[in-house]
Amino acid sequence: MSALFNTVCTADPAAVLFAGKDGPITAGRIRRTAMDVATKLPDGKPVYLHTVSAALFVSGLLAAAARRATVFCPAHVQPEYLREIGAADGVVLTDEPVAGAVALTLSGETGRFDIVPGDIELNFFTSGTTSAPKLVSKRIAQLDLEGQKLDTLWSARAGHVYATVSHQHIYGMLFRIFWPVISGRVSEDHPAETWELLSGKLTSGTTLVSSPAHLTRVPGGFDAGAPALIFSSGAPLPLDAAKAVCEKFGSLPIEVLGSTETGGIAWRQQEHSDTLWTPFEDVGIEADAEGGLVVVSAVAGDAPVVTGDLVEKVGTQFRLKGRGDRIAKIDGNRVSLPRVEAALVALPLVEAAAVVDLPQRKGALGAVVELNRDGKAALNDLGAFRLSRKLREMLVGRMEPRERPKHWLFAPIPLDSQGKRVQAALRAKFVHNGQAELGILVAASVDGDRVELTLELNPEMVWFRGHFPGEPVMPGIAQTHMAAIWAECLWGFRPHGANLSQVKFRRIMRPGSQVILRLTRDLDRQRLGFSYEHDGIICSEGKIGGQT
Repeated sequence: MSALFNTVCTADPAAVLFAGKDGPITAGRIRRTAMDVATKLPDGKPVYLHTVSAALFVSGLLAAAARRATVFCPAHVQPEYLREIGAADGVVLTDEPVAGAVALTLSGETGRFDIVPGDIELNFFTSGTTSAPKLVSKRIAQLDLEGQKLDTLWSARAGHVYATVSHQHIYGMLFRIFWPVISGRVSEDHPAETWELLSGKLTSGTTLVSSPAHLTRVPGGFDAGAPALIFSSGAPLPLDAAKAVCEKFGSLPIEVLGSTETGGIAWRQQEHSDTLWTPFEDVGIEADAEGGLVVVSAVAGDAPVVTGDLVEKVGTQFRLKGRGDRIAKIDGNRVSLPRVEAALVALPLVEAAAVVDLPQRKGALGAVVELNRDGKAALNDLGAFRLSRKLREMLVGRMEPRERPKHWLFAPIPLDSQGKRVQAALRAKFVHNGQAELGILVAASVDGDRVELTLELNPEMVWFRGHFPGEPVMPGIAQTHMAAIWAECLWGFRPHGANLSQVKFRRIMRPGSQVILRLTRDLDRQRLGFSYEHDGIICSEGKIGGQT
């Protein structure tokens, strides 16, 4: 019998399992909700369960298990995504407004649940190395084991659970539902959408379940408190972020390495730049011939799983050395780059697409897009920036915000001599010499001898330092320098010589401005023309180099 189900079904009706926005949520209310929902589920259809409320997730899980339904956990409930994963053939069970779904609402009454379900299968969708979401199946008993493993390690200090992460992914599900419910601790029903919602609540009797995406963005004036335990998972924390968390909250975060396929693999508290990872006791690790991490554990089904992480073993521990596949970590969540590329190519304006993650920009995605005839016409009408916004909007129904590229280049996809795409070369199209010199590329188009770029002049750019103190502006010489470097980055073109002609500086450019840089190259004269525009007004223009 599942430890989770047994706890929920046999607990005193008044036992508090979750803390809701409107008061305690008891075992009796969760059971009564499950009974009501079970009567609405048709026989023989799979259940696609997605909730914001952790308590309602447990109720939905109980109801589906009582009907012996196969349960799937969608990453989100965008309509095109639900169609992609086959939800039209089943029943969507959710507390969010989704057309055609069975609505989950928490009962105000308590009740019994006479059927105590046994072990069932729970299916997750995660990012695989192909364009399609990868299906990963787990038994409830496997997740029970994970919850019990966490309790064995950290029960002495664990307390009331607060979180900034969703329970729909396995990390949040284990730390917000399985571990606290099995061990008799109360967990918050909803995650905190902002840090301000946790102000004054994180005491020595609490546990904080968070992620690098949140722990690297703690507001300066936040009343952090001192939770007994802080967990982070999804991606390794930068060392300076780990130290900042320790200074802010009073203890180093416990970073947990794991995946949907393997469950928890290892953990560490990052005291220095080379802190090693310690595997959990029931986890076996090896490095394959390419240095890929191979995991064997009960949660993984005792079959070796190649994770995609590159590692170096050091005794019984190991250090991480990056990823060896085309899975990017965006805000601590896995994103399949082939899946994003496939979604882009499916758009009516796109001929081909290549997507890269940009570590210098907190892992945001950049897309190099080759447009078809209609796409090129749209580019002429809208410009690169407005077309990039249009394409992002067209992806809304299928992809979460983190999966939609933020930086765009409309140009031929660069290939090596063997016709293959090179990730480093693609990244160089977006970050050449770093954004400290060239600004942040938002969107760009390359059409023969003409280029149009939309750039954000981030305040950290070197050109704003000391020019002038208190009133920084972009120097004219920096504008010409940026234009020349972008031309080399996008075309591999350098103007002949450094002489300037027909140069006019009409309007200053300040930090934080978004400007359009237009470049034209004259191959016969080896000359580069440039102009900067802000809010429809030309700020500067001129020509660089040129043969006589």
